[in-house]
This record gives sequence, structure tokens and C-alpha cells, in this order.
Amino acid sequence: MGYFPAVLGLAAVIGLIVFFWRQYGPTSGHAVGNRVAAHFGISRSVFYALLENGVRDVSSRDLLLSLERSGLSLEEIGVRLAPSLSRGIERLEKRFGPQDIYADAKVVVARLLAAAEPGDDAASGEQR
Repeated sequence: MGYFPAVLGLAAVIGLIVFFWRQYGPTSGHAVGNRVAAHFGISRSVFYALLENGVRDVSSRDLLLSLERSGLSLEEIGVRLAPSLSRGIERLEKRFGPQDIYADAKVVVARLLAAAEPGDDAASGEQR
């Protein structure tokens, strides 16, 4: 019975390591999301808030990971994410009203939407 607390503690530490590895490790999609946000000058917190609220039918990190694995440039990833980011802005503003924190992101997302080709919604997690 003397080893049980040590084993339980070790299992808890391993569980925490696995949790954080999946959330922030190289296979989480988090790194590419950070690079895309920095590339377009959007704060990370705003970028992830917009993405989480704009992506449909798939998790935002799975989407980021698939875009990273596709070998696209950061600009191309931004264009593919533009419809989702736009939906995120719409949903958050509908829920909380216009916010100053999204003002800079709106300009960037509008530019990306203009660069997006019609029918690119498949990459943004939307299925019709």
C-alpha cells in the first residue's frame, strides 16, 4: 500500500504531459496557427477565438494540422481559413455585439476573403 500514492502521482503527471502535448505539441496544429496569426498581424487569442467560432464539422486544430500537412504557404492557409474566420467574426459580434478587439482582424479577413476563390469552403471545414 506504500507505493500506491507514488504510482497515482506518476500516472497524474504522465496524464498532464500527454494532455499538454496534444494541446500544444508539434502534432496539435497549434504551431501553424501561431505562425498564421503572426503572419497576418492578428493576435493569437483573437485568431483562435475567431477560428473556434467559425469552423464547422471539424475541430479548428484538426483543420490547422491538415492545412499544415498539405504543404501550403502561410498566405494560402490564410486564404483557406478566411471563410471560417469571417464566420467567427459574425458569430461573435452577433453574440456580444461589435468589439474593438476584432477591428484589425476584420480588415485582414476582408482582404483574405477577397483573395479566396469561390468554392474554397471545403477547406474551411464547411460541407454543403
